Order: sequence, then C-alpha cells, then structure tokens
Amino acid sequence: MTTTLSLTGKHHINHLNLTGKSSSYSKSTTTPYYVVKFKKYIFDSFITPIMSKQWKILRQNAYNITNTINRLQSYYTITKDETLLLYENMLLIIKTTIDTTDELENLENNLFNTNGNVAQLMYKVPRIRLSPPYELYNLIIGKPDKFAYDKKIIDYITDIIKKEYITFNEIEEKVKSKLEDL
Repeated sequence: MTTTLSLTGKHHINHLNLTGKSSSYSKSTTTPYYVVKFKKYIFDSFITPIMSKQWKILRQNAYNITNTINRLQSYYTITKDETLLLYENMLLIIKTTIDTTDELENLENNLFNTNGNVAQLMYKVPRIRLSPPYELYNLIIGKPDKFAYDKKIIDYITDIIKKEYITFNEIEEKVKSKLEDL
C-alpha cells in the first residue's frame, strides 16, 4: 500500500494491484489543512498557556473562546473529526477555569485588602497531594487521627486502582464492602 499527495493537498491511499487500476475505496486520510491550522491555534492560544500557568496570556485570549468553540462546532459538522469535540470540551474546561481563577483572585483581593496601611507578603504554593490510595482512603473513609492509616485497606485500594477505567463509585463500593468484611 502506498500513499500519494494530490493537487488538493490530501493524501490518497493507493492499494497496489496487478491490474494497475485505482481502488474505488481510495479516499482522503488526512484532516483538512484549515482544521490542522485551527487546532494548532487552539493549542498555542489556550492549551499551552494553561499547562504552563500563564494566566495573563489566557486572559488576553479569553475573549475569543466562545467564537473558537463555535468554529469548532462548524468544522465538526463539515469534517466529522471526533478530535474537534475533545478540543471543544477542553475549551469549555479552560473557560470555567479562567472564570474560577478570576473569582478567586477577586475574593483574595477583598479578603486581604490592606488599604495601603500594612504591607503583606503572600506566597501561594501548590497543594501537596497524597498518593492516590491515601487520597481515596481520605475521601471514602475519612482522614485518620495522627495519619494512622489501615495498611490492609491501603493495600486493597492500591490493588483496585490498577484496574483500567475504574470509577470512584466502583472503588468506594468495593472499599466499603471490604470494611464490612473486616
């Protein structure tokens, strides 16, 4: 099987056969250039800045999120490219994140407003997370006194989360049934 590039810029699969005739099912296998370019724009304008916590760039580009989502929807109706739906969902998450971050900053400004009287030094550090079995233990059973976690339950949770695509509800159900057995 070989591919060739046509004058339209699309790749075509050419199945080799002894007759030399092109197969009737030879179709374009690539996404149109304008969609690829648009995905790159989304990645550069929204996804990369949020991954690197560049809030200034995100706020500068936030005006265009709704328009970008509308264009994604129209491109999806044309191309039926499933990845466009993923980009749309990512943009909705980014929009919500920007709004939540702005609300948090406004709250902090109101809460810690010094009115110029006293200087304050605040440094935000990222939340320190426990390993997943301990986080799940805290969510399902509750945080133990003096960090005295039940080792058997932690080991059980560790085994459960190795299962691919398991949901929190399934984990919770299994842990609670294990607790009843103990």
